Amino acid sequence: MNFKIAWRNLFKNKYYTLINVFGLTISLVFVLLIASYVYQAHQVNSSVKNLDNQYILQSKYQDPSMGLPLTTIGALPKTLKEDYPDLVANYYRMDGITCVVSNDELVYEESAAIGDSTFLDMFGFELLDGDAKSALTAPFSVVITEDIAVKYFSNTDAVGKNLSIRNFDGQTHDFTVTAVLKSLEDNSVTQLTASMNNKIFLPLANQEYFGRNIDSWENQYIVGFLELQKNVNPDQLTLPIKNTLKKHAEESISSNLNPDLKPLNSYYLADNNGAVSKIINALTQTAFFLLLMAVINFINISMSQSLNRLKEVGVRKIMGINKIQLGAELISEYILIVFIASLFALLSYPIVAPLFSSVMGKEVFSLRELPFSIFVYYFIGVFLVGVLSGLYPAFKLSNTNVIYDIKGKFSGNTSNAVLKKSLLFFQFVVAIVVLTMSIVISKQVNLFLNGDLGFDKNFLFTVQVPRDWSEQGLQHIETVQNELKTLPQVEGISLSYDIPGMIGNGVQKIKKIDQEQTIDVQLISSDKYFADTYKIPLLAGKFFSDTNESSTDLSKVVISKKTAEDLGYKNPQEAIGKQIALVDGTFLTTISGVTDDFQPTSMHSNSPAILWFDLKNSNQYRFFSIRIPSANVSQSIKAIQEKWKALLPNSPFEIKFLDERINEMYVTELQFKNASKIATLISVIIVALSIIGLTSLTVNQRIKEIGIRRVLGASIQQIIRIFAKDFIGIFTLALLVASPVAYYLMQNWLDNYAVKTSLNAPIFVYPVLALLFVIITFMSVIIIRATLINPVRNLRDE
Repeated sequence: MNFKIAWRNLFKNKYYTLINVFGLTISLVFVLLIASYVYQAHQVNSSVKNLDNQYILQSKYQDPSMGLPLTTIGALPKTLKEDYPDLVANYYRMDGITCVVSNDELVYEESAAIGDSTFLDMFGFELLDGDAKSALTAPFSVVITEDIAVKYFSNTDAVGKNLSIRNFDGQTHDFTVTAVLKSLEDNSVTQLTASMNNKIFLPLANQEYFGRNIDSWENQYIVGFLELQKNVNPDQLTLPIKNTLKKHAEESISSNLNPDLKPLNSYYLADNNGAVSKIINALTQTAFFLLLMAVINFINISMSQSLNRLKEVGVRKIMGINKIQLGAELISEYILIVFIASLFALLSYPIVAPLFSSVMGKEVFSLRELPFSIFVYYFIGVFLVGVLSGLYPAFKLSNTNVIYDIKGKFSGNTSNAVLKKSLLFFQFVVAIVVLTMSIVISKQVNLFLNGDLGFDKNFLFTVQVPRDWSEQGLQHIETVQNELKTLPQVEGISLSYDIPGMIGNGVQKIKKIDQEQTIDVQLISSDKYFADTYKIPLLAGKFFSDTNESSTDLSKVVISKKTAEDLGYKNPQEAIGKQIALVDGTFLTTISGVTDDFQPTSMHSNSPAILWFDLKNSNQYRFFSIRIPSANVSQSIKAIQEKWKALLPNSPFEIKFLDERINEMYVTELQFKNASKIATLISVIIVALSIIGLTSLTVNQRIKEIGIRRVLGASIQQIIRIFAKDFIGIFTLALLVASPVAYYLMQNWLDNYAVKTSLNAPIFVYPVLALLFVIITFMSVIIIRATLINPVRNLRDE
């Protein structure tokens, strides 16, 4: 019966019901989307067997030039399992490579992993076909995922068939498919980093074919996983690892390396300084405050409507309804509104989810993929929101004096007005904070994407080249480079091992030959065309040699401005011709050139000191970087592709523009930026709905006053100022509170980055002006509409 009466009242006041339902719906949809995003993030690695016992064995080096934090020493995980079986239940080691895979005319570059045969059994990845125990044991065998099987064989019936895989010496060999993996769910084993997504798995028996030595105590660049025995704490392995290193590794390594066991169950959330965890917390808090804004809007409009319902309440009290019954009916009405909004939110989710996924750059689960528990919490939350939203308005109406009710007046509405203003104040504070945060986040991400990187990323793309690291292989790829250079569509082309976002040589220590003090530099291996192709300003000297010279001196290196400063040179010219020592003085080299500062990695840290050395020192290379004209981009790419096919018929032409690679470095920040834009839009809509609802109710309640003022000659502008006075006062107070809050939150967020935007005055002015414009616009439209009504009609008695 209560809900039947509630339905009638909602239909009677359908205009305000629509405002409430719409505001609640968009906030509830956002809550559902964020819940899906958060749930999905927590599901990464959930498919891994014995997840709570799985760890990634990483390294903390006292000397950062000695190795990578992400990797460990190749022989260490296996030795720990053999020497400490009571602590270590299993192990898996992986060396990631990129290789050319082909089947007849199908040729692609693929990410692959050479690793132990324990891979399938240890992590429990499900097979569509094949035997998990023997699949990764035989030489020249391979395990692939079902999408790779479909890609090369058009179906998943691939066991027993062959794939040709090329090694780094240019040799090609057939590999027999021994198992097909079911499509892998998101995990940190095969997708350890953003650039790694392994779908081809090769047994350790093939490491020699690819020139790898995973079992070496000198190989510090192997990804290692350990499965600990039940109830074993990772701290229990600290001493065994130290003892094992002292026994087998060189003293320089054992004294510098500290084991760093990262639990796999939290690795995705905690990686990259907890970037994913931070964005989850921020989005969860944003969703909560947006829902709170919608609830406040609901309460404010309900309270403002109360004056119009006093006579109805008074009559019902005279008819004998008690306070409890009246309160229950009113709360039922509020629960019904929230429940209707929750249903609309569920119906809207399938429509909005693809758009949200597109904006965020990450697919969110459909409603069918979400667990039943989320819907249980959702509807419990909906019920609580309905009860809490309606509690105060119901209490207020059910406790009024019946005499005042019949007159259509509150017996004491001071507290009611104070509460309404307080709630509106809170809405304004949240809206200003969200708007300001959105502007700061956008500015920071734009700084990452469009800031001074030390090179021109426009119209520059990279393509992986077939790797034959023999002398003949390098000569062949240089011939291809020279042929491509003759194309009018190629403005510049460089061969290198490293490119921005894909730096593989790590950090090295260098020093002046007459000094003991060393500095850390980021090594980049390239040819002499790198600076010209990337348009890196050369401050002094030459980039190895002039581009028209037929040969280069391999003992020469190029350094960045920061490297020159760190070495103590007063200006770039002073560094030219000076000798520096690499690798503890075992290799002397001469500085041939100094470039302006260059940012090859993300701006999460300051631009590092850079040292380029000629790739002919190692004969190792991975990429062509090709610059094309700004006009007719697609035609230029097509011409280069045709020439590529003629020169390298068995190698795929898969390009990636530099701005795409740069974007990949800031995936989390881009998601946060886009989510903040959505939150901003929702907060502005809720504020607009609040202004529309409250202004409409106020105008309706003061319609006679408007008529009188119009008859007495008041202008529309004067009437708008009268009505806007309270709103602007509350807004000004909200501004004084919101600006320091926004500054504090954003300053803390920016402290995570070495390169960051400044928090200047315009950042805080723009959102204020935008929100003020929204408030005044909607308020003015409603008031103007009321003033255009014939004043006689406004003054007529009901």
